[in-house]
Amino acid sequence: MLKQGAAVFLGFAMTLLLVLLLAAVLGFTAHSAGICAVKAVKEIVTTRRGHMLASFAKTVLWIMTAMMWLLWLAPSHSMPIFLAPSLASISGAFLFGIGAALNGGCAISTVTRLGNGELRMLLTIAGIVLTITVIDAGFLTLPAMTSSQALRPLVISGWGLGLVIAVLSSWAVWEAIGLWRRRDPACGVVEGLLHHRWRLSLAAAVIGLANVAIALVAGHWAYTGTLRDLIGWRIDGRMGPSWVQMSLFIALMAGVVCSSLLRRSSLLRFKPEPDWIRNFSGGMLMGAGIVTVPGGNDGLLLDAIPSLSPHAIPAFTALLVGVAAVLLVVPRFSDVARVSCEGDVCRDG
Repeated sequence: MLKQGAAVFLGFAMTLLLVLLLAAVLGFTAHSAGICAVKAVKEIVTTRRGHMLASFAKTVLWIMTAMMWLLWLAPSHSMPIFLAPSLASISGAFLFGIGAALNGGCAISTVTRLGNGELRMLLTIAGIVLTITVIDAGFLTLPAMTSSQALRPLVISGWGLGLVIAVLSSWAVWEAIGLWRRRDPACGVVEGLLHHRWRLSLAAAVIGLANVAIALVAGHWAYTGTLRDLIGWRIDGRMGPSWVQMSLFIALMAGVVCSSLLRRSSLLRFKPEPDWIRNFSGGMLMGAGIVTVPGGNDGLLLDAIPSLSPHAIPAFTALLVGVAAVLLVVPRFSDVARVSCEGDVCRDG
């Protein structure tokens, strides 16, 4: 009996370690490739190209490929929330986009810039927390998504599921072969992964597959959702995030910091400046978006769009429009530099 208990504990510990490692890999990858929805819009505005936005589509395809196989092998696995489109989700995503542009980064980019030593991102998180707190405490009411707007998930089974798996798997194999052929022969694999800017296509594959693996073991997770659950638990006693979810955020941040140190991009910036108010106000708008749309842009990209939730594409489009509105109408209110992507690699400036 004791040996059986030890074996169960060891299995649990190994699984937890693997999940935390995957979260760290996710953070490492996002920082190494410079992934950001605001940068994706900035690239379109400044260069008329959409390499980073195309990498988002590849991330969705990798997730869908893994999800379809999971649906085939484990039909009982829980799917992400499936919601109808609404004015609340579209307007909330638009506000999130405006806030992200003011902040100079979306949800995941806020974490990567914080890992670079940009302490102004703490003001962004403070703004998000303040808005969520005000809403959860009842001082401000927004038309948030409700369970009454939930729909039955799209069910694909039988030959239809087999056909979808065949098409997506064929694309995945073709994409994987292309990734190998496009690798940089001038540097070794380890050197390229640890010290060079990642290709967007490689980052899309790693982020997509790591996200599915985490969801399989620990449930569907985004750090913005964890933050929302933590605030709600403190205010009105709702079920708070598990310690596993909290650990995932710490692991995500550790991956970002590790990438920053390896690329020598970490530079502590702590002298306050007047324009830091943009980060706080941007965070407040992002907080409103997180409430009205489940999660931020990461929740839409990594869960809602791959699961074909009807609210996802309209909401993500509204988010991009919100970012573009700031970059085109009042560009001085955003500090995102020109983004140039060549050879599947994006660099700022």
